[in-house]
Amino acid sequence: MEPATVPLLNGQGNQKKQIVDVAMINVTIREEQSADDEILHLTLPTLADSDQSMDQTLQTQLPRNLMLHVGHEETLLERVRHSTNRTELVLAPVELHRRNIQRRLREAQLPKDRLHFADPPEVGKQLLPDGQQSRDSIDRIDRLSMIQSLSEENNRLDISEPTIPSAPQEIEQIRTVVESVTGFHPERLETFSGIAEELPSPIDVDSTEILEAAVAVERALRQDTEKVVSDVEFVRRASQNLLRTSGTCLEAAFPDVERISLVGVSSLPAAHVDLLHAILEATQVPVHIHFRRGTGSYLSRRLPELLNVTEPGTVVFES
Repeated sequence: MEPATVPLLNGQGNQKKQIVDVAMINVTIREEQSADDEILHLTLPTLADSDQSMDQTLQTQLPRNLMLHVGHEETLLERVRHSTNRTELVLAPVELHRRNIQRRLREAQLPKDRLHFADPPEVGKQLLPDGQQSRDSIDRIDRLSMIQSLSEENNRLDISEPTIPSAPQEIEQIRTVVESVTGFHPERLETFSGIAEELPSPIDVDSTEILEAAVAVERALRQDTEKVVSDVEFVRRASQNLLRTSGTCLEAAFPDVERISLVGVSSLPAAHVDLLHAILEATQVPVHIHFRRGTGSYLSRRLPELLNVTEPGTVVFES
């Protein structure tokens, strides 16, 4: 098979990167020692091929040590069958999916101690310095109460634009969605803002106001409590600590882990992607993402854009 090449601009001039065709998906091989982490995500198989494709492992052109799977849960069990005495850290945001995997382990009579299950905030806490692991987050009910108080104090939180709803539940929903999409990372917020400005009127203004309101609410909440605003903050801070410690915090917290997997993925919160990004950047630990059928094709296309940021876990607010 003859390889093809495409030019990519990485800030140092045009360079060639080799692209090879495989049965499932095109794969871009990054140059050795390249300082460029930009990702080119190529076209996935056509819909006509999708039924067969979804049952196989999809490997896109992505950072080293990162493997994507769509609808191929058996690979997780196979790794248990052939594992050593070390364990695989399984990040399972949804408890139901965790229970399903545990049930399949029992049915297959496979050792359960080869998989260590945890949700991302729980892992995030364990990756933080000792002084931060004991911190608590405010729950949704507390946030709604605080947003109500902030809304009544116009000098502290201005959400008077007609686009912004007045109900605390709706304001919190806006904050949560922007948090999920951007992680309040400055580069993603800038991208969001740029896209909003290019939309037709009046959608451009409305989108900008919604984005600014979400950032304003998050900032006000941070200033109003000594706790963290949400469990997501533990994940963001863990990403920063992974980079700050060059990955030693992961080895200290999980010394026997040889692999990390994110499973049951039906959405891609930016904070979760940043955590995996930081692990890949700071350590040599392989990372697997197991997408669910139906949304896996779309999310695999979305992933490179989410990974294409510097200093994962960074936020626009003062620490």
